[in-house]
Amino acid sequence: MPATDLDSDEPVLSVLGQIQTCLLPSRQVLDAPASVELLSAMKFGRPVVSRERPVSLAISPDRLEGVDCSLAQYRADRAEGKRVHVIGTVASRMVVIGGRILQSSSQTTVIRARRSDRRLWAHYLSKPGTIEAVSGAASGGSLVDGYLRPPAEDLLDLTSICGRMSNLTRVDFRLDQRVPIRRTGTTRLRWAVEVGEPSKCPLSFSFRLDDDTTRSVRIILPQQHIAAAQRFCEDLATHDWLLTAVGRVAESFRAFETQPDAVLDELSPVLDELVPLWMPGAHASPLLRPIWEGLEFDPGFSRQWTARVGQLRDRMTTTTLKALQHSKARHAGSGGL
Repeated sequence: MPATDLDSDEPVLSVLGQIQTCLLPSRQVLDAPASVELLSAMKFGRPVVSRERPVSLAISPDRLEGVDCSLAQYRADRAEGKRVHVIGTVASRMVVIGGRILQSSSQTTVIRARRSDRRLWAHYLSKPGTIEAVSGAASGGSLVDGYLRPPAEDLLDLTSICGRMSNLTRVDFRLDQRVPIRRTGTTRLRWAVEVGEPSKCPLSFSFRLDDDTTRSVRIILPQQHIAAAQRFCEDLATHDWLLTAVGRVAESFRAFETQPDAVLDELSPVLDELVPLWMPGAHASPLLRPIWEGLEFDPGFSRQWTARVGQLRDRMTTTTLKALQHSKARHAGSGGL
């Protein structure tokens, strides 16, 4: 059962998630059957969801991890809100996009507990991907703001959960660990949904670059739409990683100014394997695609992508011409001896 498929008498306070995105450690691009086989190891006996068009996508079944910790609250008119004690489970899954990109995606839905005492774990396991606030007067907005602030060590740690899930898949024996594209790195996207009234929340959204590798997303959605948030954020994280990765590749050219073969070896897989994966919103719910329209306007994701890809293709062309000229000159020189 998805984390947000809750009974109508259990209002959601917020949904908190994190996505870690990196290059799949494999020399070869995985085809659809290979992606499904890889992700089947996440939870044996449970099916992997997959589709092949417009870009291949495979999503593993959820794996649960129990948590008993605190959440921070934050309000602009207070230095720090009271912490909220929560108990429940975090649902995590792995995603493979285009047979080349790997994501670990964790999320949990926060609801108010009906009782303030600790209950048997069977109760929390009956609501997978849900944590119950058992103490503190929590509000959805303050929990979202508290989660998106710099994390403290003793709070809900989705970073570690995401990292463990990613490591389990990355070391799988089916992957040869021969990465064809260097310097792409890993990005983390922290996201949170505050639940609002349908008539008062026309898809409020904010996207922030926290540092070179971390991004934060805040969304206000009516409760009936929050089930679509995780897939939207995974799609956003994919395209943010693509934009970041090609930028890092472009910035690394200076190290290879005198090595045209190295430049061509680096550029070829980027243009052949990563560029075709750029399809913003292709796998997102139609309910949230208007957010993509806003991102295309500001900061202009596709404009940035087109400029970066154009830069890479220009460099490929000039490097190829230089390599040919060098080859001809060397051939002419050897022929004159």
